[in-house]
Formats: sequence, structure tokens, C-alpha cells
Amino acid sequence: MDNKNDNSRGHNYANIHMHDHDHDFIHFEIPATTVKDLALLEYMLEHNRQHAHELADLGIRLADEGFSVAAQTVNDAIKLFSQANDYLGNAIAQVNESGKLK
Repeated sequence: MDNKNDNSRGHNYANIHMHDHDHDFIHFEIPATTVKDLALLEYMLEHNRQHAHELADLGIRLADEGFSVAAQTVNDAIKLFSQANDYLGNAIAQVNESGKLK
């Protein structure tokens, strides 16, 4: 293993620079994949929100057509979408608040 912060996944996110004085500096760089991953998270969150709205309309139609049990099942799914969206929103906030993005 070399001195460049290799980890078990083989990523190298930090460059360690040795200087002629008493301490080392670790300069973290944001990999392009992090920016892409954040964009993907944001896209997926919005995408899921749109699907939740479509499912809500579907649930109403099912109920109107007499499929109350199916409509309730769809409403239960919407609650899970909402929970998943909360998790995605939290992940987005965690990345944004990490201080690693400029």
C-alpha cells in the first residue's frame, strides 16, 4: 500500500504532500463522481416526487372505480415513497453540508 490514501475500494480522494517542516498537509479533492452522484440524488428525489403525484391520482381513480382496497394499497406505497424521499433529501443535505463541495 502506498502513501496516497488508497482504501479498500481503490479510490484515492486525498493527496498527501510532504513539506520541509514539521507537519503534513492533506488536501482533499472532490472527485467528479461526487458531483455527478449529488446531481443523480437530486434528480431521483424530484423524479420520485413526480411519481408520488401520479400515484396519488391513480389512487383516486381506483377509489372512484370501486377498487378501495387497491386504492389504499397505492396510498400505502405513496407513504413509502415519501419516506424514501425524506432519506434522499437527507443524503443530499449531508453531502451539501459536508463542507467538501465548493
